[in-house]
Amino acid sequence: MENQTSDVEENKILPGTLIDSTEKIAQNLSSQRRRSVSYNQASLVELHIHLDGSFRHSTLFDLAQKKGLKLVNDMELTIENFLPYVCVKTVCTSLAEFLEKFPFFTPIVAGDVEALERVAYEFVEDQAIQGVLYTETRYSPHYLTADKLQPGEVIEAINCGLRRGMKEYDVDVRTILCCVRQNPEWSMEIVKLADQYRSAGVVAIDLAGDEHNYPIDPHIPAFKHAVELGIHRTIHAGETGSVESVRQAIELCHAERIGHGYTIVDDPLLYDYIRRNDIHIECCLTSSIQTNAIAKYIPVDSEKREKNFILNGQETKTRLHSHIRSKKEIWHPIHHFARDSLNFSLSCDDPSVSQITIEHEYEHALADLKLSPAQLAQCVFNAARSAFLTNTEKKLLVQRLVARYIPIGILQDHLHDTSI
Repeated sequence: MENQTSDVEENKILPGTLIDSTEKIAQNLSSQRRRSVSYNQASLVELHIHLDGSFRHSTLFDLAQKKGLKLVNDMELTIENFLPYVCVKTVCTSLAEFLEKFPFFTPIVAGDVEALERVAYEFVEDQAIQGVLYTETRYSPHYLTADKLQPGEVIEAINCGLRRGMKEYDVDVRTILCCVRQNPEWSMEIVKLADQYRSAGVVAIDLAGDEHNYPIDPHIPAFKHAVELGIHRTIHAGETGSVESVRQAIELCHAERIGHGYTIVDDPLLYDYIRRNDIHIECCLTSSIQTNAIAKYIPVDSEKREKNFILNGQETKTRLHSHIRSKKEIWHPIHHFARDSLNFSLSCDDPSVSQITIEHEYEHALADLKLSPAQLAQCVFNAARSAFLTNTEKKLLVQRLVARYIPIGILQDHLHDTSI
């Protein structure tokens, strides 16, 4: 029985993954996607997911073939040879190494209006498959121009795909425009674009990139201007950088949410400030392992669980994501967050690069990190109340979630009682 369960898990269809390179299997995958959408009841909220880290492998491979992409050393362009260039292997030692994948696959989509619209549409479909009710996806429009488009044209192409997806699937999507640490010359324009496309679903700006080598200082004027314009702000900080990076994000750039933020457990004063001020922490469990962000918190007696990619029914050399299980009960920063009722949630970060889904993240939290079902449910509601929406929109989102988490009879009785 255990082997049968393992086989089912190993061959489980993952959104964004090309399970088999044949046309027949690709058609079956598409039909399964559409059937699963009709049966899944959306009940999740995801706030930290990069659009350019969510491109389907099948789509990237298809576009690579059409555009005549060449692999190094004239290696044959097969899906098995292609995947190591777009997925992180389990042996990954830093955020910098994690980010090395993007310069390879981003140009496959960048500067191509049709491709940008396609990946945006597919993003919405994949979120629907996974039972996501509301999501905020982020990207850098400058990285997707390829010197062929203007940043505004990138936004419009992506918005077109998102709108088409939202009409077809029951997912509400907003977007966040990313400033990039190594390109401060773009930041003020990002604020201008966020303001310009506010009515078209852009709800915030972000600051992403290498915390170690690129300081926050050059971006401060742009974030101050965002405050003046009433544009929401989230910042990647405390992922692999120091706890000081989180402090600067809050004090100098007025961040309302922090991407990752694991290092705050090292500073009791900042930790307490974040708790008392209800600042939301966007946690991404698998990527925190792959980028070595939580390496110092992992016990030496931990066990790593790894899987290889299955293609045409055969195990390949391409490693999938790894989960870590410890013999000790407490070891990950989110244990502290959960214990102290911090405002945090779970997201995928870059699911196609990490080879995961949001289901994997919740499974990892439940099975390996031993968070309770109640704590995981709290993550969903934390995300909903911390979304960059108007108060009215947030209230409606929470009401939709409540209807999915609480039996309808009990809910109706409660509403009847409170109306008396």
